[in-house]
Amino acid sequence: FPVTIRTPDLDLYKTTDLYLSAYLIVKSHRFSFEKQGKKAYFSFKSDPHLDEHVNEYLMGGGSTEPLKYANSIKNLKNLLFNK
Repeated sequence: FPVTIRTPDLDLYKTTDLYLSAYLIVKSHRFSFEKQGKKAYFSFKSDPHLDEHVNEYLMGGGSTEPLKYANSIKNLKNLLFNK
């Protein structure tokens, strides 16, 4: 199951959800990632639109170009499995 963590002290939004992360990347949010054991955490710096985009995705109301989204998923998988 995906894990999501809000870190107010660092102003970060962390998630293990690959598909949410791919969506946020397509929406131009910068990210970093780290592996902890078998889990990978994607961290996004908070900005005025981040919460809006997370809510769009989680509520099923977000939209983006399918090819960009598919490429973002592929790139994240390559990043995770080729490190």
